[in-house]
Amino acid sequence: MADLSTRSTDAREQAFANACTQASTLLPAWKRLAEGATPINCMGLSFPNRLGIAAGFDRTGKLGRRAGNLGFGAIELGSWNRENWPERLPIEAPKALLGTRLGVRLAATAPASPEQETGQLIHLIERAWSTADYLTVAPDWLQQRTPSQQLHRNLQRLQEAQQTLENQTRKSCPIVYKLRIKPGQEDFCNLVPYLACQGIDGILVSFDFGKPVTATNYRQWRDPELQGNTCRVIETCQRHLQKTSALLTNGGVLSRQNFLDRLQAGADLVQLHNALVFEGADIGWRLSL
Repeated sequence: MADLSTRSTDAREQAFANACTQASTLLPAWKRLAEGATPINCMGLSFPNRLGIAAGFDRTGKLGRRAGNLGFGAIELGSWNRENWPERLPIEAPKALLGTRLGVRLAATAPASPEQETGQLIHLIERAWSTADYLTVAPDWLQQRTPSQQLHRNLQRLQEAQQTLENQTRKSCPIVYKLRIKPGQEDFCNLVPYLACQGIDGILVSFDFGKPVTATNYRQWRDPELQGNTCRVIETCQRHLQKTSALLTNGGVLSRQNFLDRLQAGADLVQLHNALVFEGADIGWRLSL
């Protein structure tokens, strides 16, 4: 198992290095593709297209907004926590082909309680506020069997902190709440109606078999039945949201058809990660336009 995990890590590190190298070179063909990008307004932000990179691929922001040179309209950095906060924050990419939006995934470190986790997340939100265009959080209490009153109280604390920062800075920074779903075990979708009623900015539905992700595991997603079921889950989530909150999704996007199917099912933005490892850094242009 350790050897399998090491091979997976090596492949990801090499894929990330390749992506950074390719993003530093503006190819004429990519410039022509960028001219055909179709922007979308989502969560009060303008994204140059609907395709993004999920958190975990770029942990520190080394690639950052230069992901636009690879055809991505957004990139989510991290996860960032109090122990692995990057020493140098990402800066604008002056030669980026697309005005790529920058998200930051935040995570608490070994919290002892839901209340402590929420306190850590509020501190992290304050630190990342000026850097990010939007933020993503995945509180453990959101997907554990947390008593409803406790869940509601902690969600309110996060929303109140967000509102306070907006008032203080005059900057809007949407917060997306991540739900991790193992394909075939979609019971956590029952949280979506509740979250929709709370007026949150967005929900990220992440389909994840778990780690490590090997080429063999990745190929599971070639199953049409699995892809179809994933789209049905997205459709159900979107019916509950009724466009009151943005719906983001990631997991299992291998091809342009997968990308289009997720959009057709109701996703506003689609992220990928493993496809960059197994298909190459130019997958963004092949999928998005």
